[in-house]
Amino acid sequence: MSVSPLRSIKVRLTFWYAMTLAVILAVSALFSYHYFSHNLGKQVDRQVREIARTLEQHRIEEHRGSNILESCEHLQDMAHNYNWTAFLVLRDASLQVVCATDNLGGRELPFGPIARQQVRWLNEHMETLELEAGGRLRLLSFPLVSSERLAGVIQVAQELGPLQETIEELRLIYLVVGPFAIFWLCLGCWLLAERTIAPIIEVTDAAQGITADNLSRRLPSGNYQDELAQMVACLNQMLDRLEKSFRRIRQFSGDASHELRTPLTILRGETEVTLRWAKTPDEFRDMLRSNMEEIDRMERIIESLLTLAKSEVGELTLEMKELSLSDLVQELYLQSSLLCETKNIKVQLLLEVDQEIRIRGDELRLRQMFLNLISNGIKYTPENGHLEITLAMGNGYACVDITDSGIGIPAEHLPHIFDRFYRVDKARNRMDGGTGLGLAIVKWIAEAHGGSIKVASEINKGSTFSVCLPIDGPEEGKHPKTTILE
Repeated sequence: MSVSPLRSIKVRLTFWYAMTLAVILAVSALFSYHYFSHNLGKQVDRQVREIARTLEQHRIEEHRGSNILESCEHLQDMAHNYNWTAFLVLRDASLQVVCATDNLGGRELPFGPIARQQVRWLNEHMETLELEAGGRLRLLSFPLVSSERLAGVIQVAQELGPLQETIEELRLIYLVVGPFAIFWLCLGCWLLAERTIAPIIEVTDAAQGITADNLSRRLPSGNYQDELAQMVACLNQMLDRLEKSFRRIRQFSGDASHELRTPLTILRGETEVTLRWAKTPDEFRDMLRSNMEEIDRMERIIESLLTLAKSEVGELTLEMKELSLSDLVQELYLQSSLLCETKNIKVQLLLEVDQEIRIRGDELRLRQMFLNLISNGIKYTPENGHLEITLAMGNGYACVDITDSGIGIPAEHLPHIFDRFYRVDKARNRMDGGTGLGLAIVKWIAEAHGGSIKVASEINKGSTFSVCLPIDGPEEGKHPKTTILE
């Protein structure tokens, strides 16, 4: 599936990175521009005030503030000595110009009505003036006070031309450098996004090449040390599970087809032979009897498959109620004694408890589970053997062990005996009428009750199947679901 260029992650990352950085740059430029403009303006105000206060201090210290004309005599000298570039004007108490510095060139500084009113009130007045010849001035009108009366006025004016030039240069720098910086930021963001997305594209291309026919392939992990490595590891684990599931589905489908095909083939063959060669009613009767055996075999396979299928989708519910496990085990002991008579197998019941054991469970399913284990023990135990059924309790669990003296199970087969259609000796099991699903159902019943089943076996010595069930039954909402794929 193709992705629109405008909706690709790389384009969107580049756009948002560039927009974010552009906004940050613009805000920073605007803030710094106003900050420097404000600070430079405040610096000019501090300078003119400092000049005015210096002149006032000089008048007070040198001339005791008696005569404004005496201060006027030293005005130019002080401007030269302090290297002041500001324009200075000294006015008397009537606000008339007394003297001014030479840099004014005979001009007068403006002295408007607001400034006049403020100095008469003994307040300083700061203003910015636009000159007719162009340019701007920052003008301070500073009152000189003697005996709480106005003795004169010092006017200090500083040209704002250099300040304006500095601010204009700063603005020009931002206007020129800003777009250039945004361009390089966009380019850098594009390259960064491409480098960031490259591993994802690599993983995507690899994932597109994985199908049901090559599930053994895995996504490249590369040298990633970030969230992408976690995602790739998680996807590879998912592929592991899918591969196992597909393998088990194929195996299950093949085994199920084979198990159902075998009795159908026998039915077809025996029917054809009988129709062609049988002559007497007894021969037809034998054929029908054999056919019924194969039909029973297919019925058991189908019922077992339905049981497992219902269990995996949660449709096979357990009817949980309190029951006596002690009574159930004793009933099974009596039934197994009858089943063992034909092979002269000795059955022994060992009750390693001193009281009745009551548990919560589905009695029908528990009976099915234990009968399946007992039947297997009898089936694979030779004549004159023995079978033990043991009931014990500990740590909140009731355990039932079924031990036989049969042929045993090879160690390499033990991890698989609870798998669907798994047989240690397929020819022998088919002859005995087994479907290969009984132990799978046993495992599901045990786990559905919140318990577990284990097996221990030695060749030619026998096997022991141990089922442990919680006394209080399975926890609510935690009934394990055994799936047909496991």
